[in-house]
Amino acid sequence: MFGKSKRQAATTPAPTVQSDQYRLKSNGRRVTLLEHLGGGDVRITMDTDCIAQDDIVSVRDITPA
Repeated sequence: MFGKSKRQAATTPAPTVQSDQYRLKSNGRRVTLLEHLGGGDVRITMDTDCIAQDDIVSVRDITPA
């Protein structure tokens, strides 16, 4: 009468977390996406020799890391 249910409990999918880590298509260097500027441009930063450099590139020039 009061047996265990054989029905599986519904699982909720884990929320997708969007990373801000990308790579430049030209040289493969890892960059961090700072903001979308509109018009297809993004502002990125990258570390070179312990110096952080900011740059503006086209969104087509980066790919998710």
